[in-house]
Amino acid sequence: MNKRFASLITFCLLVLQLAGCGPASGGVSPESGGESASAQIPVTMLYTVDLPNFEKLVEDTYPDIDLQVERNAEATIDGESERRLRAGHGADIITTTMPTGDVKDYAMDLSAQEFSSVYQVGISQSLLIDGRTLFIPLPGQYYGYIYNVTLAAQAGVADAPADAGGLLAMLDEAASHGLGIGSDGLMFALQSTDTTTVSSYLIGTQVPDFLGRSDGIIWRELLTRREETFKNGMAHCLNLPSVMAEKGYLNPAALYNNRGNMTPVLDRMLDGTLMLTYSSAHFMDMLNAGTDRYEFAMLPFLSEEENHPWTIVAPAAYLGLNAVLAEPGRESVLSAAKRVLALLSTPEGQAAFIRDIGASQSYLAANVPASGGIPAGLEDCVSEGYVYNVQFPAKLLQYFGRSMVEVLNGEMTMEDALGSVDHYFLEGDESIEYDETLIGVAAGDMIYENYNVRREETGIGNLVADAIREMTGADLAFANGGAIRGSIYEGNVFGSDLDVVCPYDNTIVVLNVEGSVVRAMLANGLTRLVQEGEIPGGRFLNVSGLCYSFRAPAGDSPAELLDITFPDGASFDESRTYTIAVTSYMCGADGYLDNNGDGFTMLNVYSDTAPIAEGVTLVQETGKTFGDALQFYFRAHNDEAILAQPEGRIREVTGDE
Repeated sequence: MNKRFASLITFCLLVLQLAGCGPASGGVSPESGGESASAQIPVTMLYTVDLPNFEKLVEDTYPDIDLQVERNAEATIDGESERRLRAGHGADIITTTMPTGDVKDYAMDLSAQEFSSVYQVGISQSLLIDGRTLFIPLPGQYYGYIYNVTLAAQAGVADAPADAGGLLAMLDEAASHGLGIGSDGLMFALQSTDTTTVSSYLIGTQVPDFLGRSDGIIWRELLTRREETFKNGMAHCLNLPSVMAEKGYLNPAALYNNRGNMTPVLDRMLDGTLMLTYSSAHFMDMLNAGTDRYEFAMLPFLSEEENHPWTIVAPAAYLGLNAVLAEPGRESVLSAAKRVLALLSTPEGQAAFIRDIGASQSYLAANVPASGGIPAGLEDCVSEGYVYNVQFPAKLLQYFGRSMVEVLNGEMTMEDALGSVDHYFLEGDESIEYDETLIGVAAGDMIYENYNVRREETGIGNLVADAIREMTGADLAFANGGAIRGSIYEGNVFGSDLDVVCPYDNTIVVLNVEGSVVRAMLANGLTRLVQEGEIPGGRFLNVSGLCYSFRAPAGDSPAELLDITFPDGASFDESRTYTIAVTSYMCGADGYLDNNGDGFTMLNVYSDTAPIAEGVTLVQETGKTFGDALQFYFRAHNDEAILAQPEGRIREVTGDE
């Protein structure tokens, strides 16, 4: 070999080394990234806590990879992840707690990856979607009751309750001493009230006396084959929660996800005004680290029939790969992201993740030497194998949980609720699919309360009006306050949340109107600000595309419409023609008798109970509702978290102003 040729080979090898090329190791063990990598490849992911141990392991193992973990709130992790994926710039590694939800549409097929086959068969099979592996499970958390050991002892309850009756007796005894109870009478609340958590709690209550026993195991297997029903298996799942609700220890209304009456569990457990919660071992650790005043321990799910108690376990989340990584030009990031998941799928990777998130159990088929330990109070269950894995499809869990909350709140009978769950499970239902579909993310609360949308500008009123205007393309949009009946709270927003905000099926119509008609509309919207019972009428108009001011009613003087301007301050021209979007209800679709139509006769294009309006032309019947407009708006803005706030569109003038 001459020197020139040898030098050429040396140069080529050096180039390959600098490019990060090298031999791959066998099996699922992570391949080395090379010690002399010249540039790091960023790999992004979202998670609810920092991951210092796992990040260090990744970057020590692969010097060419920079794992970038962005911390997001637990309440928004699904919505934030999916929002970015819809917008086309999601994280490289997808994080979700709902692997069978719509997020699956953005995940890469991992079936051919060796690391996808190293997990326990039961969990792997439950994650299959159309026969494909799209996600792998993170280590799991133990779940159960968490109670205040200190307060229980002060109430004379020295030993942990051994059965469901003992649990109720502990609450009764503590309440009789005024311990672990707030001014509202509550002693028990779920730490998280998303419908999946509610569902897992209710299923957990059924494990000791049904699901963990032979008849329950047979039922679950037949259910998987669609040869059994929820009505035959879950009819007793509200026994214990119902008793707690009857005693006033549990507020069923607080179990609605994203509702304003949720209980601040962390604060109340730490200040001793809540005796009991349902959550994970990690949350118990947070409580014990948060105070020296009280000691907290876990309780398993307790039997009503003298059977052995159980705990349940569930993955902290699931990880997948963003499908866009398969596009040309992304090969290096795809390779790096695969190596990260391969490292996670080793005992060392699992141990690092367990240390970071306080998890309790790995789902690897191989033994994981490091663990999060067994939580205090669950030792017997874990050591004796009384650990139940909750494995139901995500949307089915959500719908089951929401239906049971409706039963607890007296909105449905148990028979009807379970019948509805069975119908959805066996036959599917598009409306339920929509209800349980993640629509988007709210960056803050947009509150409906005390009929505020019927008398003043609000964030929720502005959101609805903006959604109507954007969907229709009209110059101006108006939402009558009576059509808005709910809030949107910070965090994930589901289809069912939008249905609560705008529950009515009146459709949106587009009109051409003279400016003088707009003035008459706004003036009519002010005529019921005060009425019998001090409840404002529903005709007050929330607006998009213009601003107006009014003088509030005083004594015998009615409200008075003052200025109308555009958002930029320009004057409103009453002689011009504008395209407006309103509800068909305002245009006489239900007539104007008995206060129907809220008195908007100046818009009448439908009813024969009032003269047809002058200066008004029907342009389009959209067939869409206010709820449809909200869905359109969240989808159209899927690259941002939504927040509407008061901004001076409607101004009340008082006194001599």
